[in-house]
Amino acid sequence: MNKVQRLFCVIALLSSLASAWGQQGLADCGGLFLLDQAEQSFSAFRCNATDSIKKNNVMVYGGYGYLEWDAFWNNGWLLEAQNKEHFGQGGFRGDSRYLSLGADFSLSSTREYVSGTSTLKLPDSLFYAKASLSRLNNQLLTLTWIAEDSSDLLDTVSGNWETKALKKELSLGMVYRKHHVNARGSLITTKRASLGENHYSIRDSSIIYTGLLKYDYHFDKSRFSLQWDHINLQSYIYGIKKDDEDTKRFLYLPIEMNYNKIEARYFYTDFEFQITYGEVAIQIPQETRRFFETLSPNRILDNSMTQVMSFSFYKKNYRITGDLDAYWLEASLRYSLKKEIGRWHWEPALGIDFYRVQGDVNIIKTNESGNIFGGYSSKEYYEGRFTFVGANANIASRFESPARRFFLDFSLGQLIPFYFHYMMNEINTDSPTENLDSNDSTNTKYKPFHDGFSMHIQLGFSF
Repeated sequence: MNKVQRLFCVIALLSSLASAWGQQGLADCGGLFLLDQAEQSFSAFRCNATDSIKKNNVMVYGGYGYLEWDAFWNNGWLLEAQNKEHFGQGGFRGDSRYLSLGADFSLSSTREYVSGTSTLKLPDSLFYAKASLSRLNNQLLTLTWIAEDSSDLLDTVSGNWETKALKKELSLGMVYRKHHVNARGSLITTKRASLGENHYSIRDSSIIYTGLLKYDYHFDKSRFSLQWDHINLQSYIYGIKKDDEDTKRFLYLPIEMNYNKIEARYFYTDFEFQITYGEVAIQIPQETRRFFETLSPNRILDNSMTQVMSFSFYKKNYRITGDLDAYWLEASLRYSLKKEIGRWHWEPALGIDFYRVQGDVNIIKTNESGNIFGGYSSKEYYEGRFTFVGANANIASRFESPARRFFLDFSLGQLIPFYFHYMMNEINTDSPTENLDSNDSTNTKYKPFHDGFSMHIQLGFSF
């Protein structure tokens, strides 16, 4: 019996005990669909069902879930990333006067996740400290590259991206009268998973720091919240080809990222107002060492092809360096009210989000080629800019039974693009730089997302 089968047996046993203990169940499904056009698209769907039982201060839960997402970009050649998995999950919570303990786990054919949490607290929650440790072995996605010409030397490259991650997190908080302060920091490290039997593989080695500061103040009839989020990432991504005992690296991509977001919320009776500002800076640093090229197509091919091919795309190496700086501003307004339909409880809600996203891109591509007489290199310079202004309309509704033991909660969201402008120009270093804001450029394109919408539904019960 494998790990997943054992997990489902445990879930069945937990469910059979529900008649003797307090029980709560939840089914939760949601999706995001950006059906742009034939050139690019993104869709994601997930669904999970959990059942929990509680006795005194101990709660145990188990469940089953499904996750599927797919993204592709078609620009002469096709780049597609996707992932599908069925998984089981479970865990427990134990609470006492000064100490709380918890554990969570999730298992599937491509993922193993386990986490443990302990919380120290004062009886009135005046102060609390929480520490957690998580470990994840996961196949993140399957990445596929398809050439425009199927008769090319190499028409398809497909590999799995697998990683091993360890997360350490510490959270401190204080509740004093109407004030609530929380600070949280975490360190996530990943290392390359073993190659296994895959012909092509994607691996990474990363260090990620995250931080959060949050302040809440509770008025008599309202509440104010201010939150700051920070992420710092340094990652090295590798593309590796394995053929028997021969292992070659054909992709090397170092990435550095800084992300900051500040968010303010105000809740007053049936209204919620939120304003958010965020910025992100992504950099691909310059790398000049031999065998550390961004892309080396000749290492993807079999040795027999490499020895007989002519000087072409596959005989070149490519180095890419560049940066992206972007910011976004979002304002949201939501309204909800409570109604009684007979003895049933109904809570409809309406929401609208307005946002603006703007960024600049700078890329330098170096083309390198070598032969028995030496070699040469040439550089191409690109500059780009994008601006996106739009809104997202959301409608939600919640129904609860008279005794509030059953509930149904669903929401629908629709993407409404107002303006989408992006431009990418190749810069000729021998001539003046073009104005990226000019509308006369032949590289200017206006193409909003079409049919972008989201959905979410929950069904729950408690006894």
